[in-house]
Amino acid sequence: MNRIKKVLFTAITLSALMLSACGDTSGSSSNDVKAAPVNKSAAVYFSRVGNTDFPGDIDAVSSASLNYVNGELKGNAQLMAEWIADEAGCDVFEIVSEESYPADYNETVDLAKKEQGENKRPKLKQAFDNISDCDTVWLVFPNWWADLPMPVYSFFEEYDLSGKNIYVFITHEGSGYSSTIETIKELEPDANVVEALSVKGGSVPGEESSIRDYVKKQLG
Repeated sequence: MNRIKKVLFTAITLSALMLSACGDTSGSSSNDVKAAPVNKSAAVYFSRVGNTDFPGDIDAVSSASLNYVNGELKGNAQLMAEWIADEAGCDVFEIVSEESYPADYNETVDLAKKEQGENKRPKLKQAFDNISDCDTVWLVFPNWWADLPMPVYSFFEEYDLSGKNIYVFITHEGSGYSSTIETIKELEPDANVVEALSVKGGSVPGEESSIRDYVKKQLG
């Protein structure tokens, strides 16, 4: 009888060890990456404005993604990035594709879907020469088809953000973050990816104080 108990105990112990080992096979996840102190940062954004040749008489009132600020046309992501940069005292960098998007919103939606289906990586117009000097990136972009805009994929493939904080701010029309955070963690597994704020497009102009307050809190 004692022999049977000993065999059973050994089998159970081995099973427990195997289960424990299986739990460790995934390695260190991006959730395990510790946040770096926010000392030098950069606000990086992608927006329709800057990536689209809009006519001078574009109607910003009828679009949730366009705003006139002191007579200047600005996108939601651009506004958010500028507020963030102002609070953080950092530079603003814009992700700009060499190929412009259509001024018509529906045509842009269709093109974004096409690019996604082709897994396209649009070539970017400008380089971010000092991004490697930053410990933190405040990233702002719109949710397009429950995903990152393809030029944002291009940005991640061009720059290694290992060891940096990536605070992700997103604009959307009801879909929130979708799976964008998980995607960024896959693209930058050695970065500290943080779900910052998700703002509905038409609400962006009224969220300036909450965005600024969030950045102040991260700066300590």
